[in-house]
Amino acid sequence: DIIRPLDFFKLYFTDILIDQTVKTTNEYAQMKIREKQLANKPIWHLWVDVTREEFMTFIGVILNTGTMPLASISEYWTTRSNSRIPFYSEVFRRDRFRQIFWMLHLQGNASSNTSLRTPIGKANNFLQYIDSKFAEHFIPGKDICVDESIVKFKGKIAFITYNPKKPTKWDIRIYVLADAETGYVYSILPYYGSLTTEDLEKPELPVSSRIPLTLVKKFLDNIPNAEGYHLYTDRCFTSIPLANELLKAKVHLIGTVMPNRKYLPAAIKKPKFSTKSTVAYKKKNTLVLAWKSKRIVIFLSTSDVASLESVTTRARGGVTINLLKLTVAIHYTKKMRAVNRADQYAATYCFLRKSFKWWRKLFFWGMEMCVINAYIMHKITRQQNNERPLTHLNFVKCLVDELVGNFRHQTSSRAQPSTSFVDIRLNNQLHIIRSGGKKDCAVCSDRKTPGKRRETRTYCDTCGTRKPGLHIGDCFAKYHTLENY
Repeated sequence: DIIRPLDFFKLYFTDILIDQTVKTTNEYAQMKIREKQLANKPIWHLWVDVTREEFMTFIGVILNTGTMPLASISEYWTTRSNSRIPFYSEVFRRDRFRQIFWMLHLQGNASSNTSLRTPIGKANNFLQYIDSKFAEHFIPGKDICVDESIVKFKGKIAFITYNPKKPTKWDIRIYVLADAETGYVYSILPYYGSLTTEDLEKPELPVSSRIPLTLVKKFLDNIPNAEGYHLYTDRCFTSIPLANELLKAKVHLIGTVMPNRKYLPAAIKKPKFSTKSTVAYKKKNTLVLAWKSKRIVIFLSTSDVASLESVTTRARGGVTINLLKLTVAIHYTKKMRAVNRADQYAATYCFLRKSFKWWRKLFFWGMEMCVINAYIMHKITRQQNNERPLTHLNFVKCLVDELVGNFRHQTSSRAQPSTSFVDIRLNNQLHIIRSGGKKDCAVCSDRKTPGKRRETRTYCDTCGTRKPGLHIGDCFAKYHTLENY
């Protein structure tokens, strides 16, 4: 029954998650509107509760913007003839899209831990949910890998990471365990600083070893009697202590190693040999090799032997030549290529916008991971049925069409008004007057006309979340008896 791109997407971004996000977004919007001293005619007076259909359309619009990057959100609703895109204005009014975008909210954890009831709790609750869905619908092959995914962010948060050598210097880190054959993201581990490190496996080991150990343990716990897996890691994680711990769990480790890692042989740390030479050391089941082609690369493996294989490659000018390469290097390059492909998917059609709220970044990152895993599942299913899969771009476009559906043909009157803004002012019921801070009178104040602004400290406490400011007497009577006051 799972055929359409939307079917695959909803394996992870489920109706339960959509309904929960819609509910918390509406509650948050009503709370914020209640707290604000609203001007006479801001867009928040036009707020109506978000429906499931509208939120799915919102997701579709977000995904579509990733396929056609523009300078700002407003550009998608421009009326200029040389750059107008009808799709966006047909689906949403610009102000309505902004309303939902600004009021987007996630369900937090009802935890006794204060840190988990902050924005960390909101982001973590969402990421844990999709993480459980990733593991529910896929079992990786014998080759898995651990890599890091970065979410660009330059705001002030305690767990932001900085690497001056990378194109994205400031970021939030999320570590992923993926299937090395397809690139499917099976498990994720967001990095929240000390909140994350205190829960990692093996406190006596460095964090770079504890992260893959934690991901592998969670993976093995989900699959009973799992053993014999091959874990591929890059030089940030690979070490001899990590290899020893993984062997206890009957998992092999293959990866590149930094030359300054502890417990490496001295001859490996500073190898002196000619081009296309190899230095190899083996202790029990752990093999360490230094190979020099253009530069020195050090490999660690608990499953390979120090052997060479002939490979065909192209040199400058398109000339085909045969080269000898380490077997472990060939295996490593092949398996890590699938994960790099998943990273390319994430970077190609992604929604990248500046945001003051870091947890929003994680929400949109998680949504992109749902799309990528859905696309990988689509490819696997099509290949099993001897059918040609869609390209990544066509898959995203089809998903956008299915998320939006017929919503684009409806007008802004389609939404049901929020109970906060139903015209209860004309319901012939008792309305309570209260006093508070200064507000513009909803009847006689006009900020657009010089000298016509009128303020009052009294307001109607019964009229929904707006609680309009009203002078006692004629203004109060007109507001509650006349349709056009």
